[in-house]
Amino acid sequence: MKKAIIYTRVSTEDQKDKGYSLRDQEDRLRKYCLENGIDVLKHFQDDASAKTFNRPAFKQAIEFIKKNKNLVNYFLIQKWDRFSRNISEAYKMLDHFMDKGIECNAIDQWLNIRIPENKLLLAVYLATPEIENDRRSLNTRAGMRRAMKEGRWLATAPTGYSFARDGINKPILVINEDAALIREAFELYSTGLYFKEEVRLMVVKKGLKIKKAQFLNTLRNPVYCGKILIKAFLDEPAMTVKGLHEPIISDSLFFKCQQVAAMKNKNPIQQNSRSDRFPLRGHLLCNECGKYLTGSRSKGNGGRYEYYHCQHCFKQRFRTDTAHESLEYYLESLRLKKETATLHRKMIKQLFHEQDSLRAQELRTLSESISNLKEKIMKTDDMYISGSLELESYQRMKDHYQSELLEMQSRMEEMKTLSSDYEEYLKFSVSLLTNISGFYKRADVNVKQQLLSSIFPGNLVFENGSLRTNRINEVVSLLCSNEAAFGRSETKPAGIKTGQSNWALPPGLEPGTL
Repeated sequence: MKKAIIYTRVSTEDQKDKGYSLRDQEDRLRKYCLENGIDVLKHFQDDASAKTFNRPAFKQAIEFIKKNKNLVNYFLIQKWDRFSRNISEAYKMLDHFMDKGIECNAIDQWLNIRIPENKLLLAVYLATPEIENDRRSLNTRAGMRRAMKEGRWLATAPTGYSFARDGINKPILVINEDAALIREAFELYSTGLYFKEEVRLMVVKKGLKIKKAQFLNTLRNPVYCGKILIKAFLDEPAMTVKGLHEPIISDSLFFKCQQVAAMKNKNPIQQNSRSDRFPLRGHLLCNECGKYLTGSRSKGNGGRYEYYHCQHCFKQRFRTDTAHESLEYYLESLRLKKETATLHRKMIKQLFHEQDSLRAQELRTLSESISNLKEKIMKTDDMYISGSLELESYQRMKDHYQSELLEMQSRMEEMKTLSSDYEEYLKFSVSLLTNISGFYKRADVNVKQQLLSSIFPGNLVFENGSLRTNRINEVVSLLCSNEAAFGRSETKPAGIKTGQSNWALPPGLEPGTL
């Protein structure tokens, strides 16, 4: 008696739950085997798509065949669409069965493959379900794109939103309790002071549940400013449309975050779990080869010690605490003098008075430019509606205008938020300049590195127990130096290897050189 494996499959949970399709397939297959004297060895049943053969039960059937060589004569299904909806994959699997001496066939569409003409019919049976799948997929995609063009979000609700129903009982995004922390995350990142992961950890501590990869996508997702990005498909270009949902942040804030991200990607600062212990990384140069020093921890003498060292020439290595103490000692010496503070206040006051008039003029110019851009966008819309502008040209022009508009609106919003009350800025600047060391100690590693870049535009070198630089910020030097700043002649900086510079640490760590 011939022996067979029978295989049944459905592709939707509805068919699985109702059960009629699977039961009907199995009953028909068993009846056929009984009538034709075929012994059923095993029944395998799947509830998976037929686009690939990566299905649990089908793989079990292949494994059963391997373990029972020369025992199986037939692999039977009811119809060919139960076998596969991918014609190229189907032919490969049929060849695999033929190599094993197994005939694969469909009881309702039986074919004698030995007859050449039947191969054409087999191609029709296998291609038809694939074509049905492709057509269904195109129709589904077209429906989804149509809904997205109307401003509907169709994916999983992003963090900060939940799904609800609108007046016509269709799904729409609504703001939930996480929105405030999402807004705070954008505001923090827009300052440029923090890495994305630092911002994520800040809002996670406040109760936002969001993974690292998910957060990275959040900061570049225009859905939060009320836009929906539709990807390019076939001959349709990618486009951005206004969503029906309420935005969590403004267009200008979103645009500013993208600018910050672009700037950080262009000038990346390496950050890892050790970076908070090595704030001078990226600022310290080797005094032998001139390459940047790195930081690491070493174990010895019953403890762990941290070092800055050169991984290029391997000629310089020193303890981090020595360098940090030297830096903090120097920062302690930078304090705004009492006699300088009066002049500083007058300069700030004059500067803000001058800036007020310039800012008002620029606001008027920006307002006019924004109005002109809005008119151009309206004219572009009219041209597209009237049919005088093709979709591709329309989308390209509109994206260009909207990008310019967002940039101008962002600039305008920034200028409006600038306070004309110079006392607020004066208070901060005086506070910072009178206690640079304290500010540095309290800051996180990213702010520390930015502060160092501001104070020391040139790189730092550690030599003979002291930090040196070939350049210091002139404003800081004039306002905060312990020397006679206004009457001091300039000192020409020398090369890194010489150890000479235009400043050194105050007497105490080594003899003064100024």
